[in-house]
Amino acid sequence: MFVVALSPRPRSVTDVADASEQLWHQLSRVDTHAPFTALSGQLLLGVPKDPDAAVDALMRVTRLNFCNIGLGIGSLYEPVPTEADLVEGKAARRALGALEAASHRGERVPICVSSGTDEMDAELEGLLRMLGQWIRTRTEAEWSVVDLLTPGVRGQQKAVAEILGITPQAVSAAIVRSGYNDELGARAAIARLLEFTDQL
Repeated sequence: MFVVALSPRPRSVTDVADASEQLWHQLSRVDTHAPFTALSGQLLLGVPKDPDAAVDALMRVTRLNFCNIGLGIGSLYEPVPTEADLVEGKAARRALGALEAASHRGERVPICVSSGTDEMDAELEGLLRMLGQWIRTRTEAEWSVVDLLTPGVRGQQKAVAEILGITPQAVSAAIVRSGYNDELGARAAIARLLEFTDQL
């Protein structure tokens, strides 16, 4: 299973209240077994439902550039509670250890992974940080388009253009500039690796 641990980075934002509101908004959209919960003022914990949801959670948080992020992969005591503050097991302990590492490494995209296999952790971290850095460079205009898209649905440009009051061509151009389709492919590949790692 997968557990995600988060902690705000000191002085990473000037408007902490606004950043926190955006963070909870993003986390509420993640498909979870146990929804994200604040265990303290400096620690949030959640259990994504599956590998795809784990990648989704990491990218949503990375987008805000607000938190250190730890991902733990492994077993949890069963039955797994639906309250994150009651979750126990290897994945939870590893998530906290990964979060501690992310807090001290000084990476541009502070994501660390702990699965019990150092080589796989390093490879996953590289992929997640690269994807995270990519999406963090999007402009507000690009995000306004991307946030209205539903993965796997064709012919959305016209509807998005009408909502935003721009041309379908402008929507298409924003999709290309944002690397949206490449992100979807990368997310799927990383999720596959996460599933493989969890099965080791």
